[in-house]
Amino acid sequence: MKWHLEHKGHRNLFVRGLASLGNALLTGCVLGHGIDIPHQSLFFVFQLASASTLLIQWRTARPSMFLWRGCSSLLMAIISFHLSVCGQRWPGDGCVDVAWTDIRQVFRILHVFNSLQLVLNGLSCFLQYRYPHRMFASHGNEQLFYRGCIQATGVPINMLRGILKISMLTGTKYERLPFEVAVNFLRAFVTIPFSSGSLFNQWWYTQKGSTGHPTSDAHERLFDPAINCPKERVLVSIVEAHGLRRADIMSDSDPYCVCEVLGRPESTWKTAWKQNTQNPVWNELQELVTYRKHDSLVFSIYDYDEGFWCISERKDFLGKATLKSDQFHPDGFDGVLQLANARKHQQATIKVAVQVLDSLVTTKPSVQTKPIQPMPDTEFNDTEFKTVIDADSLPQAKDDLDKFWFKIEPTLMV
Repeated sequence: MKWHLEHKGHRNLFVRGLASLGNALLTGCVLGHGIDIPHQSLFFVFQLASASTLLIQWRTARPSMFLWRGCSSLLMAIISFHLSVCGQRWPGDGCVDVAWTDIRQVFRILHVFNSLQLVLNGLSCFLQYRYPHRMFASHGNEQLFYRGCIQATGVPINMLRGILKISMLTGTKYERLPFEVAVNFLRAFVTIPFSSGSLFNQWWYTQKGSTGHPTSDAHERLFDPAINCPKERVLVSIVEAHGLRRADIMSDSDPYCVCEVLGRPESTWKTAWKQNTQNPVWNELQELVTYRKHDSLVFSIYDYDEGFWCISERKDFLGKATLKSDQFHPDGFDGVLQLANARKHQQATIKVAVQVLDSLVTTKPSVQTKPIQPMPDTEFNDTEFKTVIDADSLPQAKDDLDKFWFKIEPTLMV
């Protein structure tokens, strides 16, 4: 069985997730040495939370992870600011402000700068969620570039901490452990450059309409005022497939089809599976939910293998086809699509029909009426108005006379 993993979020989200996880592990090691437990324990929790949101976004491409990551950054800013003001104390235990008047003053100032950096980082996450369509210098989202610059300031902050701890605190009662100094340098030269560099890399290699994943692209279109993407009712019919490969050794495949609005996994639905065939016929019909204009449709075919005992059911990928929005707007689509990734030299196809239900509502053609023009005033005289009456057509009896007046009366009324 070939393992097929669909690509989700941008690869740089995974890189930043590992960098953030590395920061959390370094903080955990600091905790293990008993250094500043009140603040480092909270930093550890929120750094793990940030790493989790990055890895989840890499796996699922959920834009909501920007909000969670922004909240984590703002909470860490509050913790760092408390550390700069009160020192290594639990909240509520009182502040030690004497450090602002001795050789530790520069470290408190660095904590203030670190707090400002975390605030700006959190705001940048919020802004990228709200304005995903704003690009910078013909590349990716502007906040990727800005956040790369913001996080890059962590390099001189941590480098100064390490240098000053060696040059100023060595030999004093405030001397730091060598491990704590090493952590500052590891952050300055490893984790922070990796995180900042991945932001610049993602900004450089993405652009408007190509953010790295269809879910992100759909989120961008939704907030872009220049793009009209209203909800639409779309009816999809999955008819049949031909030329599928054999996924089982002893028999043909047991295929089923999954239809999905690209970038909107909540709209996914699948057909029943057909037993032992390479040319399945489904003829299933369903209306998609949460579809918006400009979204594409993806049809993926899998081989169904029922689980038994402790082995859960599995699926072998047989191929997929993408139907772009402009292929079925506004008149619908009824035809055959070539399946991609269906193994070399395999001419596998799928037949589908798509209708945009909103476009089926037709309006009656408007009837243009011309206003009635008034008759011009005309003067008639006796010499110009003549009537010729055929004597044979006149009524000869009373009954005929009644019929005559019955016919002529409406004309006279007009």
